[in-house]
Amino acid sequence: MPVPKHLQPRKEPQQSRSRALVDDVLEATARVLVARGYDALQLREVAEVAGVSPGSLYQYFPHREALVTALLERQSEREAAFLEERLLALAPTSIEEVLQRSIASVLAFRATNAPLQDALLEAIPHVGRYYDLRARGGRVAERLRALLGMLYEERDHRPTLDEVTFVVANAVHSLTHEGLLRRPPTMTDERLGHEAARLALAYLRAIQGA
Repeated sequence: MPVPKHLQPRKEPQQSRSRALVDDVLEATARVLVARGYDALQLREVAEVAGVSPGSLYQYFPHREALVTALLERQSEREAAFLEERLLALAPTSIEEVLQRSIASVLAFRATNAPLQDALLEAIPHVGRYYDLRARGGRVAERLRALLGMLYEERDHRPTLDEVTFVVANAVHSLTHEGLLRRPPTMTDERLGHEAARLALAYLRAIQGA
């Protein structure tokens, strides 16, 4: 299922010049979104920051929801590709290593541009969590499942590998993407990674002892 029609660009850039224009517009959107927040984001200011005319911007993006959705799409794909690459390179020797490296990878991507990540998380309720975002997360979860499957032994009375992946992937994602509560300002990436790993490891050690 693609991005909902009302959130899609008016058209896709076909030539290098138009692709460069759209890239400039998205980079400008990121800067304005971080500086102003979603509610104050105006297409005219984005056009000014990008150095393009408002008419050129409107050729591709009819409103700010479509503009922010395009930025969210791009950042989401970058995150999924980053995490897949990190996890594919992992040859784990323990479940502890899988969890610690997985969480560290999520936080490493966030560290590349934390203000933009925060601004996009704030903007998501305005554009919705549509299928494509979940599908990209599913790609990463499948790699996590494969890694856990190398080390986790299914037995009677234990959760299945699919169930374990569901619990771990959703717990880690919710913690690192602020699923319910905003992160306290005192909680650094290092501390968050430590606490998320401790939570997930306690769960895995408990079920492996069952």
